[in-house]
Amino acid sequence: MNAYEEINELVKMSQQGDTDSLEKLLDILKPLLISKCKHYFGYISEDLYQNGVIKSIELINSFDFKKNTKFLGYMKFMISCFYWDQKKDELNSKEVSVDFNGNQIKEVYVEDFSSIETIEALSILNATEIKVIEKNLIQGHTLLEISKDMDISYSWVKRVKSQAVKKLEKYYSLNYSI
Repeated sequence: MNAYEEINELVKMSQQGDTDSLEKLLDILKPLLISKCKHYFGYISEDLYQNGVIKSIELINSFDFKKNTKFLGYMKFMISCFYWDQKKDELNSKEVSVDFNGNQIKEVYVEDFSSIETIEALSILNATEIKVIEKNLIQGHTLLEISKDMDISYSWVKRVKSQAVKKLEKYYSLNYSI
């Protein structure tokens, strides 16, 4: 029996209520949960990890072999979505530091991006730069999503973002130097 077949068997047994199989599966998934925590949050906390374990149990119990999906690929995708959603929720509810070149500029709430200072800063950007910055940094869309939405190449979106960030770095370093 190869590793995939063994994992599929553990999933089936877990779905039938075998707690030993569930524990083995969670041990197998532990590196995935840790890597996704690090990827989306930059750190691992017990709460984040436990939330991932709970979500994993839900996903294991709801996994459908009839859909002809690979279990590990499914888990990787679904755990990524789960942590991404948690990261977006965190960004929407917490203070974030506007930080360029290691200098803390100002503590703001994400909802406060309509402040006078931000409007002034954004006034130095062109319409495309504003749209890319808003979609990427404020709304949390990936550059690939933005390129598809705006019907321009990924590399162009990357270049636009880079130029916009450089302009904003310069603006903030001149206007808010500490």
